[in-house]
Amino acid sequence: AAGTALIASSKRSARAKAKPKYPKGPVRIAVVSFLTGAAAAPFGIPGNNTFKMLAEITNKKGGILGRVIEILAYDEAGGVDSQVKLCRKLILDEKVDVILGYISSADCKAVLPLSDELGGLIIAYDCGTHVLMEGNKTPFKVPKYQLGFRSKAHLGIDNIGLALFIKKYMPNIKTIAGINQDYAWGRDSWRVFEAAMKKLMPHVKVVGTWWPPLFTTDYTAHISALLGAKPDIVHTSFWGGDTVTFTKQAMAMGLFEKTTVAYSRGEPYPQEIGKDFPENQIICCAGTHYFLYPPHDKWPLNKWFVSEYYKRYDKYPTYPCYHAYQAFFTYKTAVEKAAALVGRWPTLEEISKAAVGLSIETPSGHLMIREDHNGIEDVLVGFTKRVSGHKFPILDPERMEVFPAHQVNAPVGVRTLDWIKGWKV
Repeated sequence: AAGTALIASSKRSARAKAKPKYPKGPVRIAVVSFLTGAAAAPFGIPGNNTFKMLAEITNKKGGILGRVIEILAYDEAGGVDSQVKLCRKLILDEKVDVILGYISSADCKAVLPLSDELGGLIIAYDCGTHVLMEGNKTPFKVPKYQLGFRSKAHLGIDNIGLALFIKKYMPNIKTIAGINQDYAWGRDSWRVFEAAMKKLMPHVKVVGTWWPPLFTTDYTAHISALLGAKPDIVHTSFWGGDTVTFTKQAMAMGLFEKTTVAYSRGEPYPQEIGKDFPENQIICCAGTHYFLYPPHDKWPLNKWFVSEYYKRYDKYPTYPCYHAYQAFFTYKTAVEKAAALVGRWPTLEEISKAAVGLSIETPSGHLMIREDHNGIEDVLVGFTKRVSGHKFPILDPERMEVFPAHQVNAPVGVRTLDWIKGWKV
C-alpha cells in the first residue's frame, strides 16, 4: 500500500511539473504605422521594420512560449475614421491577439477607447499626447482603459526636458516663439513647453505662436514671420515629413543663423537631412532613444540593436524603432509573466494585469509600465554638432543632458499641467 501511494504521489508530482500546453497556432500581432505619405520614411517604415526584425529574431528563439509570431502590417494613412474602421476589423473580424500601433495622436485618441469597447488589447507604441491617459481633473482614476496601454512616455518628457535643458544651457534668453502643427499633438506640446518655461524662466516672453496645418508643404510665410519676431528660441514639435520640409526651407531662408530651434521630437532628422543639418540646434530624443546613447560599452543591448538594425536597413535606428521595441517586448513580457502565474495561455485581462509594474530592459535603458498603463522614461536632450567620422551632425557629447524619469513625468493620477503649476522652483 505504501508503494502504491508513493507511485501515485510521483505521478501527481510529474503532472505538476509538466510544461503547460499552449495553443499551437501563431500569435497574430497587428502593427499599424504610416507606410505611405510624408510620415512614412522617418517614422512609420522604421517602426514597421523594427517590428518585423524583432519577430524574426524572436521566432528563431522559439517565439512567444513556443508560438510563432505572425506580423500583420497595416498602413496608418487615411485619417481617424479609417483607423477606427480598421481597428474594429482587426479585433472583431481578424481576431488578432494584440494591436501594436499608431503614430498620430489623433488616431490614438480615437482608437484606444475601442480596446475596452470591443474587448481587444491595444498598445499604443509612438503617439505622444499627454491627455490620452489623463482624466479631466486631478486626481483622476487609473487606468483609463483596462485593455489599452501606451508603452512609452508622453510628450511631457519632451517639452519639460527642453525647458530644463534651455534653463541650464541658455539661461540668458529673453524671448521664445512656437511653430507647431494645428492639432492635438502640436497644441498639447506647446502648452506643456510654455507652462514649463513660465515656471522655470518666468522672465521669458512669448513673441508669437504659429499653427500651420498638418502636412503643410510651404512654410516660407511662417519662417518670414519667425524672422520678424526675432525670438531667441523657436519651439517646434513638428514630426515626419513636416520637420524635413520646414527645416530645409528654414535653412534656405537663414533662420538658423538668427535663432536656435528646439525640436521636441528632433532625433531622426539630422540623419534624415544629412550633413547640412544645422549645428547648435536643440534636439530631444523622445526618451533616451539614440544610436549613440546609452553608450555601447556601458549598455550592450543598444550596441546589439543598432548593429542588427543597421545591417538590415543601412540606417541607424531612430526613436520610432526604439518605441517599437518597447511595445513588442511589453506585450511579450506581459504574456510570459501572466502565463507563469496562471499555468496556461493567459486571457487579455490577465495579460493586462501582468503588464502593470513591468520593468523592461530596452536598448534605451529601463522602461517601466505604471498602474495608469503608461510607460515612463528618462529623456535625452542635446545640441547638434558636426563630428569627424559621422555623416550627419550628432548630439555634442559635451553638451547633452539626461533628465531622470521622476523629473519629467507627472505622478500617477495627476494631470501634467497641474503638476507643472505645482512646481516649487
